[in-house]
Amino acid sequence: MTGAANRKVQIADDTLYRRNRSKHVELLSRVFDHTDKRYYRGFRMLTLGWSDGISFLPVSCALLASSQEKNRLVALRTDIDQRTNGAKRRRECIRKATDVLVEMVTEIMANGIQARHLLFDSWFAYPATMRQLLACGMHSLCMLKVTERIFYRYQGEDVHLAAIYRKIRKKCGLAKILASVMVAIGEDEQGVPIPAKIVFVRDRHTRKWLALLSTDVTLTDEDVVQTYKRRWDIEVFFKMAKSFLQLAKECQGRSYDRACRPCRHGVLPVYLFGPRQED
Repeated sequence: MTGAANRKVQIADDTLYRRNRSKHVELLSRVFDHTDKRYYRGFRMLTLGWSDGISFLPVSCALLASSQEKNRLVALRTDIDQRTNGAKRRRECIRKATDVLVEMVTEIMANGIQARHLLFDSWFAYPATMRQLLACGMHSLCMLKVTERIFYRYQGEDVHLAAIYRKIRKKCGLAKILASVMVAIGEDEQGVPIPAKIVFVRDRHTRKWLALLSTDVTLTDEDVVQTYKRRWDIEVFFKMAKSFLQLAKECQGRSYDRACRPCRHGVLPVYLFGPRQED
């Protein structure tokens, strides 16, 4: 069976790793919490998981500080041999989350974990990131930001999301799926437009619209919606890890290695590749 309920997917998201009482933890940063709309001291734990519709398995993670030096409260150590995994982890820690995510997906695919679609929220929904993932052989299925700073090619013009909806909107009554449209998210190396499908759905809480994008244009509108619902699996995983496995509780460790150790040994059953391996 190949329906949405049986489709194997990867799911990516990050969660706040708070260290509010800390002052001298290496690479401690001011991290913005999108839920509370405020900054906290700590890190972001970027996690990549795999789901078959029944089970969710976290397969890789990275503990990220802010990529902007002005938001890092404690400096990076410079007395570490740059050839070690510890130094590689620190260099990874201060990179952009989207770049780290692409590397994590590439490593997972190289190690034989089967999935064709990567589900993620609007915080990672940039056309450049989708093009990078597609070049690795991974289709994106994500929520889109309603912003005038991101454009999609529609009918020969570069148009932002809200303008696209205004062009195609129609009276749909109480329908859950409002409309769908084909766009392009850029061009490949040969200059060929990269197609994608945007599906507009009704927000059941506010009665406004939301937009989902899939670079796999063979999926039906219903498949796009049903598959994206499984992104919630990673939110349940974060809740379980924090509430029952005591993830991100305050501790006395000040080195970056000590800060990320609970994510690598015992607390999270993850498989780590490349720079994310222990020394």
